[in-house]
Amino acid sequence: MRRRLILVGVLAMALAACGGSSSSASPSASDSGLSSASPSSGASSSTKPLASGQASVAPSASTAVSGSTATASCDGITLRKQASSSGAKVKVITSGTAVHYVATVTGTSYTAGSCGTSGNTWLKIDKVAGKTAKSAYGVQYVYAAQGFFQ
Repeated sequence: MRRRLILVGVLAMALAACGGSSSSASPSASDSGLSSASPSSGASSSTKPLASGQASVAPSASTAVSGSTATASCDGITLRKQASSSGAKVKVITSGTAVHYVATVTGTSYTAGSCGTSGNTWLKIDKVAGKTAKSAYGVQYVYAAQGFFQ
């Protein structure tokens, strides 16, 4: 029975890592006493045993956001390979373009001007206008400054 619970937890983590949408962790995974950290860009996830009924919050540079969408506020928003204004440019999108993001991450600071708000929080995007970043741009994720989205 314990092996089955661990397997369910591992499958749930794999689905989340692939960009699958799951509104909450599987009850079986939490009942097993295992917890996982959200993967951030370049970091691997981990599991550690906990006392029964104990929750774990792992520190991370990113905040997991399962299945969230945002819409570009203006024209000329650059999608990049890293959460940085100096990151390699992948694509420039226009106002109204919908994106699906899996997390927000802390990156370099940006200034939004009249298009949005300034900050250092970036969206970790897995889909742009309904197409996966992998199929459209050849990378698993692209990043865009959160202040440019509604």
